[in-house]
Amino acid sequence: MKRLSLIVFLIAIGGCSKYNNEKWVALQDMQAFAEPNDDRAKPIFLVKQGETCAPLEDSVARIYAYTKMRCASGTGWVLDDFFQKSSK
Repeated sequence: MKRLSLIVFLIAIGGCSKYNNEKWVALQDMQAFAEPNDDRAKPIFLVKQGETCAPLEDSVARIYAYTKMRCASGTGWVLDDFFQKSSK
């Protein structure tokens, strides 16, 4: 019974994503980081202008809001919010 309750709970959480099937297009080059609040001088990749990304989740670290993005160039946390946002 505990196992069934856990499975139902996980399915319910997964179905309630804030970003359901959204695709965002980068309006300028932006740095992406491995974790929120990482050293801003050490990005793990660059989201290129025109690249399409899918937002995954949000996080607030210190006073900054980050969005975890899955892009063709990688998956990471982006501080900037220079995206054309649309749901598809």
